[in-house]
Amino acid sequence: MLKRITLNGRRVPVPVPIRDLSEAVQWVQKHLVRPDHHITRIELNGSDVEFSSDGECHVDAIDLSEGSDLRIKVDSPHEICIQTLDVLRNLSSVVGRNLKPIAVQLWEHKGLKLPPESASVFEDFGLMQELLDHVLLLLDKRVDATNVCSLQSALNKAFTALNYAVQTADWKAAAKVLLNQIETPASELANELTSVEKVIFEILADRSGSNDRSRKHPGATSASAR
Repeated sequence: MLKRITLNGRRVPVPVPIRDLSEAVQWVQKHLVRPDHHITRIELNGSDVEFSSDGECHVDAIDLSEGSDLRIKVDSPHEICIQTLDVLRNLSSVVGRNLKPIAVQLWEHKGLKLPPESASVFEDFGLMQELLDHVLLLLDKRVDATNVCSLQSALNKAFTALNYAVQTADWKAAAKVLLNQIETPASELANELTSVEKVIFEILADRSGSNDRSRKHPGATSASAR
């Protein structure tokens, strides 16, 4: 039977009989995971374990022994969202600032293939799209993401036009897309993400304040209800 679990890098003793992985994950979710957190990674004996989640984490009932090395990572969606926002905001800002020299290079380019110096920027565009999709899935419903969604739509159209220009080796068209359709939205996205991040911090601060008040005055809510 399992004796210990490593949770977010800390060794936690298991005081109850746990025979398989499914029991272990259920016990962790019930006793060690806060309501606003979720399991994001499970590793057993050095190998990642696939799991499904519909609010709760579900895994196969793999037998465990006293020597099993079970490691579980737990994160808050807000924390993950903020981390992703930071990466995306910085990337958008860098991309927005660096497009002019890339556009000039493309305008003057005569070859049939994308210049190697420009390739990294195009990889950044793909990463921006992935991060944007991820952020919009993580955002709290109380956060107004209208402007972010609008910028995402504009950038997706621009990236489609850019890819077509590259595939047809129309470098002047590619340069125009960079300057006319991507430069400004990328910079605006960086600014908009800063505003979104501030709203998330305000939500977290309000939640923290509410929790503190609940701990100090546990009967306040019921008293006010009466």
